[in-house]
Amino acid sequence: MKKLFVIASAILFAACPVKAQEVFKQMMTNAQLVLQTPDADYFNTNVAQFKYTALQYLCNTAIRQHGGVEADVLDRQAYALNHFIMAYFSELAKTQNNSEQAQKDIVKKYWKACAENPMFENQDPETTEAFINDPGCITPFSINTDWIKADAVISKKKGKK
Repeated sequence: MKKLFVIASAILFAACPVKAQEVFKQMMTNAQLVLQTPDADYFNTNVAQFKYTALQYLCNTAIRQHGGVEADVLDRQAYALNHFIMAYFSELAKTQNNSEQAQKDIVKKYWKACAENPMFENQDPETTEAFINDPGCITPFSINTDWIKADAVISKKKGKK
């Protein structure tokens, strides 16, 4: 049921027309709403926490290192992050009845796409790899990721199948 809710939510998000400058803000708002909902389930809370943290890191680090960031960059990164996460859980759901190794291979593929496409020079691996180092985390990825590039890597690999 949880997976169905997440997939339905993802489809609704993808189908809703949103102005380019509003993608980042809308994703942040949606994540905050889930995080502030006392009865939100474990799955949705964890995904929302990851998205919120990754987008906050992206925005704050860009401001700190470059003095600012254009809304278009934030929006494209937010859209790619959302697509990346949707693809990840969709692929995991498809292998639900496969071996544990098949699922581990999917996690590794997505983790590698993140690791090979950092957004910034990483000065703080304790922060950027917190989701990787948390054994209970369902999104074991670095928040220091260029989501456009990571998503492109995954899309390219899917196209080769």
